[in-house]
Amino acid sequence: MIDEATIQCAKDVDINKILDNFNWERGHGNMMHCPSPQHGDSTPSCSYNAKNNTVRCFGCGKTFDTIGLYQALSEKVDGRVVSFPKAVEEVLALDNQAPLQGNATPQSSTTQYSHCNNSAKGNAYQTILSNSRPLTGYELNYLHERGIMLYDSYVYNGKVYTKQSIDKALQSETDAQKIQELNAIQSNGKFFEGIATILKKNKIQIKHNYWQGVNSIIYLIDYDYDNDYELQQYAVFLDDERHMAIQKTLDRAHMKKALGTSDFTWLAEGVENKNHKIYICEGMEDALSYVQNNERAVSLNSISNINSFMDYLDKHYKRMKKWEWVISFDHDEGGEKAKQKLLDFFQTYNQQHPKYPYQYSVCKYPDTCHDINDYWRNKVFNR
Repeated sequence: MIDEATIQCAKDVDINKILDNFNWERGHGNMMHCPSPQHGDSTPSCSYNAKNNTVRCFGCGKTFDTIGLYQALSEKVDGRVVSFPKAVEEVLALDNQAPLQGNATPQSSTTQYSHCNNSAKGNAYQTILSNSRPLTGYELNYLHERGIMLYDSYVYNGKVYTKQSIDKALQSETDAQKIQELNAIQSNGKFFEGIATILKKNKIQIKHNYWQGVNSIIYLIDYDYDNDYELQQYAVFLDDERHMAIQKTLDRAHMKKALGTSDFTWLAEGVENKNHKIYICEGMEDALSYVQNNERAVSLNSISNINSFMDYLDKHYKRMKKWEWVISFDHDEGGEKAKQKLLDFFQTYNQQHPKYPYQYSVCKYPDTCHDINDYWRNKVFNR
């Protein structure tokens, strides 16, 4: 049993900490969408009452204190049902956490990070790690908007519905019209197989990051340094101060490399295709788009890593005749310069190594698309 004093302490926690923890947006006049999992309002219908430290929805009539709000958002955002005692415990743990650097959001009580010293070497990736937390529904929606499905999903009338959410809704829904709508999504929606299993096989975990007020998604590679022979072979790459959070293992004990270098990430294991092509992308979303369409890809994570990638191809990559490298950079000045640089590299390398040449080409997609992700997104949503 939880005593009343403990419950009251949880209720006294600033409700904004709960909203920030789930990245629940507030608009003009502190209006926001209803946090209730049962209420999918299309326009903000909730208001924050600072005096009472509550949130009230004028649409469904519900009022949420900190505990109720935490329970509602845990289910609506994370798909996690939290009991009342557990919610009290986690709300109090949330309140007791140390403040983060910059404009970061408080962490959930289930994720512990050591906060970095701004003067410490490697401040950039340490700060990013300390300000990162597991992906939530909002970040999942961001990927959906990019045409990337972590989980099995349907695209219907321009919107993405995860198979899990539809199955869950069909089990509990009693309204005949709603059931008909759910069945229509299943029957008529365009089905996409999720790529979460492929990310897992490639040891990639997606995190949401707040760093210096910048809202972004980062991708952490969880490599086992002690048991990864390739990682140890290329440990020389790990001392460069260019590395950001993506070059840090999840246990924060080691820096990492992704199959040869710490500046780029492979997405290969778990992807079965017959094209024998590897698409070179500027960023992770572009690479994920290829994986979503059953193609192998490598993300440079930044176009500035092009030199490291060429060094890797020149000195470390074991060439296989059947594989062809396909350059798939953005349609902008930086992408064009990097493309030409890579083309020059391949040409020079093949002249110097005629017995072991690289096969290479350039991906041709419409100039109206800024990057390859735009192209795939248009295909997903039939634009």
